Amino acid sequence: MSGPHFDDDRDYFAAIAQTYDRLQPVIAGPSYQAGLDFVLRLIPHEAGEKFVCVELGCGTAALTAGALARFPAAECVAIDNETAMLEIARRKLAAYGGRADLREADAGTVRIPECDLVLSSFMLHHVPPEDLPVLLRRVATGLSPGGCAIFLDTMQAGPRWGEQMGTLSGRLYRAHVRAAIASGQTTQDEIDARWAFKRKMRDEGKDVEYRHSAEHLLEAMNEAGFDEAGLVWRMFASTILVGFVPA
Repeated sequence: MSGPHFDDDRDYFAAIAQTYDRLQPVIAGPSYQAGLDFVLRLIPHEAGEKFVCVELGCGTAALTAGALARFPAAECVAIDNETAMLEIARRKLAAYGGRADLREADAGTVRIPECDLVLSSFMLHHVPPEDLPVLLRRVATGLSPGGCAIFLDTMQAGPRWGEQMGTLSGRLYRAHVRAAIASGQTTQDEIDARWAFKRKMRDEGKDVEYRHSAEHLLEAMNEAGFDEAGLVWRMFASTILVGFVPA
């Protein structure tokens, strides 16, 4: 594989859409796929139970596809504002027919359809801190009584913990990348090109990220109407929060 040529005139996620499913599990490190897998295991429904799920900021709809495969009676609404990502998601979800509903909209401002479950992965760190309370209130309002929200994202920790864990995480990350290169999944040139492009997009303000802490998010979830919310999983910075609205 040769390094990709990114179109600087496109939005960041539009430019990386075609390689996202293959490269993101490498670029984001071992906690990326581990987190996605654990989110699916946390879904509080039985295999044959009928329920409605909404995935916010779905990207290529990895969580939606996983939920529909695990729960054959479930219906899912997948929401994202990037057309290129949704095109890939549409192909991925075609086998599920009417159980999958793809909608192009800004996950940060869209009205949440009435549902039993809201999922998001690595979306909240694109939401400015001042906008989080409104988003979380809309999520809580959209959930049916007793409904659940599961958020997976990179979350900030204390400086000493972050420094210590960063050293360990870096060691595992490098081994993870070496294994992906050895297997033929990617090349070092391709990885270097992707990181260089991401840095360029950040410098130009086209890929803005915020590092929220789990403590701040849990406080905001409680204020938004969740009566039970907690941290249930963490692998280095990747963290899963689960919250329930009153039954």
